[in-house]
Amino acid sequence: MTDFQTENNQESIQIMVAEDQLSASVWIQQGESHYTAALLKNRLSEAGVTSGLQEETIQQLANGLLYDQWVVVAKGTPSVNGEDGWYEYAFQRETDHKPKILEDGSVDYSQYGNIPSVEEGDVIAVYHPATEAKDGMDVHGNILVARKGKNLARLFGKGFACAEDGCTYIANRSGKIVETMDKIFIDQEFVVEGDLTNSTGSICFRGDIRIRGNVGSGVSVVSEKGSILVDGFVEGADLQANRDITLKNGMQGNGKGFIRAKGNVNAKFFEQCTICADGCVNANAIMNCQIEAGEDVVVSGRFGSIIGGHISAQRQIKATNIGNVAEVENQVEAGVAENLVTKMNLLTESKKKALDEWERIAQGIERIDTLMEQTKNAALMEKKRVLMRGKIEKDAEISELEKKIQATVLAMEKANVAKVTVDRYVHPGTCISVNGMKTQVQELEQHVEYARRGNGIIVYHIDEA
Repeated sequence: MTDFQTENNQESIQIMVAEDQLSASVWIQQGESHYTAALLKNRLSEAGVTSGLQEETIQQLANGLLYDQWVVVAKGTPSVNGEDGWYEYAFQRETDHKPKILEDGSVDYSQYGNIPSVEEGDVIAVYHPATEAKDGMDVHGNILVARKGKNLARLFGKGFACAEDGCTYIANRSGKIVETMDKIFIDQEFVVEGDLTNSTGSICFRGDIRIRGNVGSGVSVVSEKGSILVDGFVEGADLQANRDITLKNGMQGNGKGFIRAKGNVNAKFFEQCTICADGCVNANAIMNCQIEAGEDVVVSGRFGSIIGGHISAQRQIKATNIGNVAEVENQVEAGVAENLVTKMNLLTESKKKALDEWERIAQGIERIDTLMEQTKNAALMEKKRVLMRGKIEKDAEISELEKKIQATVLAMEKANVAKVTVDRYVHPGTCISVNGMKTQVQELEQHVEYARRGNGIIVYHIDEA
């Protein structure tokens, strides 16, 4: 607040500026000498109030109509920050892709796979651009700079396009819609509403496949680039997918069921079937199956058991129980049987030889190029062609060796953690192998873990869960 007085000290005027500098008020006592509008403006100017003057209010003060109160005589203009751009999505972005774990530890796949889907032509998102910022001004005439709103990058992904307005995103095909790593993908999905049997025929589709009913024996279901999801039961069918295969119930294969997935394989149970997965195999029960997993085999639940068959995983096998009181024969293998160190040494040596040969060929080509610049000998061109073919072959050989080395490194990483864990019981009749070393279970064991140490297998007793 600033206080001003006249020269004879008989008159006074008080001026107060708000903390935010966006308003200024005047107080004039009743009976004070008359102030003209010009004098009031002059006093305000002396107090630094020069902007946003309220002419009508100042005139009322000059006319003696307002006194013994604070009267706002100047108003600033607040700045308006711009709002950042944002996307309004027309689909559920956050979905739980994990199956439900029940109280007994078993896995419930009944709600698995409920991923949003869209139809061709649906609007999947609308962009709301950043709004403009508006600078303000305080009563002193100072500019109040507003923060500018930031625009977001355009949406990236597959299966949709941006309309001419640059803000509306529309699906250009029907399918499942998922958001991964800040990108949106609409994957084509083939849906069978009922059962799939020999009468309906087999399926081979590039994208995801969903079968809402059962899959009968003798049927083939192939997803060349996607996943397979079956809501019902599967009999002796052939299922192959480039990604995951999930059976909400399970497979009773009768010795004919076959599953091949480059991702994970999940189901309530597997019985009398063959499974090959590059990832993990997860179930609540496995009975008399032949299973190969590139990572883990996990059998969950209080009564989750592996009974019969041959189960192998490159990393770990974990089950609640293995075998039964009838001492059914079980073969359980974790890790890799071959000597990976020896394999790695051989591959490394082969790659070194191939690189040396490649270098000799490259030098030969360089010498021929030099000679060809000096002479016009047609025979040199034929020799160069032969060397070029050899160089291409060596490139392919080196590339293949590098892939094998990378695969061996990955296998070694898995072998380092290879083990078989049994949360409850492992019965006699079970043969356990870890990284090529075997042990035969002779008596009932509880809460144990098998791992290779040196040239043998060590059995650790673990705490009961």
